[in-house]
Amino acid sequence: MFNNFYSGRRILVTGHTGFKGSWLALWLHELGAQVTGLALPPNTEPNHFDLIGLKNLIHHIEGDIRDFKMVQKAFDASQPEIVFHLAAQPLVRDSYDDPKMTFDTNIGGTVNVLEAIRHCPSVKAAVVVTSDKCYENKEWVWGYRENDPMGGHDPYSASKGATEIVCSAYLRSFFQKSGDMTENSGDMTRIRQNSVSCPRNSDFPEFHRFCHCSRRQRHRWW
Repeated sequence: MFNNFYSGRRILVTGHTGFKGSWLALWLHELGAQVTGLALPPNTEPNHFDLIGLKNLIHHIEGDIRDFKMVQKAFDASQPEIVFHLAAQPLVRDSYDDPKMTFDTNIGGTVNVLEAIRHCPSVKAAVVVTSDKCYENKEWVWGYRENDPMGGHDPYSASKGATEIVCSAYLRSFFQKSGDMTENSGDMTRIRQNSVSCPRNSDFPEFHRFCHCSRRQRHRWW
């Protein structure tokens, strides 16, 4: 698969203890990559990270992306060629409870990762994962386009819109010149993902309640 592109590649994944990050790290490991993960401990029990024994398959670093020294340490140790940045405060409802932590993590943490990339000559490509909630909410019926304005009514959505602007600034200021990602050219892609709810993902209890309610009760959700 992928013509063995990932085989032997040094890859850093932030947020690898989360649901999507753990699947990504496992997939990259199975493709032969040398995977390093930087993340906080899993915040649910049980969780996918522990269920698949990922800690024993990759180089696991427990740390907070809000701590730039910790981020820099992870880059120094792994010397990654490719970076997948997934670490974030991922829930809208939690952003109302702690907006400062949400902004510090999603914006400030991303700045820390981009700064580490900027000063790490080994990095050739980066993928920054944000959210489809990054767009200014127009309350219209059709989908948003990639060139629609960033925005967000709630702290989570606003943090993701701001993260997109930060990434764009780093890309244009430092990564679009020539050669590698250290104040030169490299490939940086942003992915505006949506929510995923499926077995082993316990972050969306509302969806699980929906799946187990009666047909009449389900109708009320819509």
